[in-house]
Amino acid sequence: MLPSNLLLVYKRKGEIQPRYAKLSAENLTVAYRIIEFYTTHIGEQKKVLMAYVSELENQGHDYRFVRALSLLLDRKSRFICKSKTNPSDLRRRIFQATQKHGIPTTPQKRQQIITSIATETSFSIETIEDQLYADLDAELILEKFEPPTPTTLLQQYNLSLTQTLLFESSELNFSTSGNWQQLFYAIKKLGLIYEVSQQTPFFNVKIDGPSSLFKLTKRYGINIAKLLPAITTNQNWTINAKILWKYTNEMCNFNMESQKHATLLKPPKPEPITYDSTTEENFANQFRALDSGWTLKREPEPIITGNQVLIPDFSLQKAGLKIYLEIVGFWTEDYLRRKAEKLQHVNDKMILVVHEALACEKLITLEKRPQLHFIYYKDKISLAPILRYLQSEFEEIKTKEIQTLQKTTLNLTEPVLLYTELANRLGFSVESIQTVLTTKPPTGYVPISNGLVSTEKLEQISILLKDVLKQSPKLTLSQTTTIIEAQGVADISSILHLLSYKIKWNGINSEQAEIIPPKTP
Repeated sequence: MLPSNLLLVYKRKGEIQPRYAKLSAENLTVAYRIIEFYTTHIGEQKKVLMAYVSELENQGHDYRFVRALSLLLDRKSRFICKSKTNPSDLRRRIFQATQKHGIPTTPQKRQQIITSIATETSFSIETIEDQLYADLDAELILEKFEPPTPTTLLQQYNLSLTQTLLFESSELNFSTSGNWQQLFYAIKKLGLIYEVSQQTPFFNVKIDGPSSLFKLTKRYGINIAKLLPAITTNQNWTINAKILWKYTNEMCNFNMESQKHATLLKPPKPEPITYDSTTEENFANQFRALDSGWTLKREPEPIITGNQVLIPDFSLQKAGLKIYLEIVGFWTEDYLRRKAEKLQHVNDKMILVVHEALACEKLITLEKRPQLHFIYYKDKISLAPILRYLQSEFEEIKTKEIQTLQKTTLNLTEPVLLYTELANRLGFSVESIQTVLTTKPPTGYVPISNGLVSTEKLEQISILLKDVLKQSPKLTLSQTTTIIEAQGVADISSILHLLSYKIKWNGINSEQAEIIPPKTP
C-alpha cells in the first residue's frame, strides 16, 4: 500500500479508477533512472536519495508518482545508522547540559555546550556535530539494495495503487479461475467477512469492506489490501468494488479484470501443484497415468455448503459431467466433525475415499445421502472401484449422447477427421462419437480406429500406392508409412486393411517389412 496522499485516481460519473502507470517508454525511463540512482549510491545518506527524487519532480514528473516509486524502492533497501556513538544519548547529554549552562541562545553558548559534551565523552566537536542526528531518517545510510527491473517496479506501483484505493472500499467482489484453497485460507487468516454465491460457471466472493464496519477500520482495510495479490496471481480474475470517496462522501464503482489490467500488475507466477499428503499425490499420479479420458484437477472451484464453502481435493470431468473427489485421511476429531457438517449440505456428486480407520458414526450417517459415494481403503487407494463408479455415472450421459447423435445429420468436409476433434467440436464424449460413427458413418466416409477418412482420400492413397508398385516390384512398410502420413492419416494399419494390403514381416525389423498388394482377379 501507499500513503493516501500519494493516491492518483480518475473519477467520473460515479466511476473511479487508479491512474495506473502504463509501461510506456517515459515511465520506464523514470523507473530506470531512480533504480539506477539507488544502485550507484549505496553507502550514501538517505537525504541524497531524497534530493534526487526532488530533482525528478522538478523536471515535470508528478511528485506523487515519483515519491511512490522511491517509497517502494525504500522497502527493497536496508538503511542503517553508522554512528560511533548513540545519537539519542548525545542529545540527552546536550539537553542535560542546558540546565547547567543555560539555553544556547547564541552561537557561543551552543559551542560551549558542545565543548563540554566533547570533554565528557572524549569525542571531537566535529564528531558530535556530525553524529548528533545520525539516527534520523534522512541521515541513515543505504547499506543494501535489491534492484527490481523498471517493468517490475511499475507493476508493483500499480498494484500498490489498487491496494490503497481498496482501503476505502465498503464492498469487494471478486471471481477468479483458481487458487481457491489459498484464497480462502488467506480470507480466514486475515479475518475478513465474506459471502459466496454461484453464478454458473463462476463463483463470486463478496467481502465487506472497512468502510462498512463500525470499528477496526484501518486494520481491516489493510487486510483487504493484503488479499489483492492472492487474487491477481491467477490467470483470469475480475474485481468489482464500491469505494467511499472520503473527499466528497460519494460512493463510486471500481472495476478491473485480468484481460485489461493483468499486464499493468505483476504477472502471475504458475502455482506449483501441491498436495496435503503423499496419499493424495500418489492417487493423482496413478490416476493421470491411466489416461482414462477423465480430466483430474487438483483443488477445483469451491462448493457452497450452506453459509460455508468446501474445496474438494479433486474434480473429475468428462463430457460435461463433473464429479468431485475428497480423500478422508488421518483427520483430527474436530476437523472430521466440521468436515462432516459441510458434507451434509453438498448437493453435487462426490466420491469420498475414506480410510477404514475413520469409518465412524459421523461419516456413516452421511452414506444415506445419494450425492455422496463412499469408497474405503486401507493402505493404498485402489483405482478400480473409483473407475467403476465413474463409468456407471458416465453411462447415463453416454446413452443420452448416442440418442442425440443418432438423430443428428453431420455435414463433414474434411478428408480426415479424428474422433477427438469431432467430439470437441460437437461437445460430446469421444466414446459416444466413436460408437455412433463406427456403426453408421456419414455418407462418403469410412471409419478407422481413431476417426474417419473420406472415400475420396482413400482412393487417392490407393492410387499413390499403385503408382509406386508400377515403378518397383517391392514396396516397403517404411515407404508406405511415408506416403500415407503425407496424406494426413496416422493410422497406417487401418488404411492398409481397408485397401486389402497385407504386411509381410521379414524378422522383427520394420525396415525389412514389405507390403503385399491385393491379388487382382
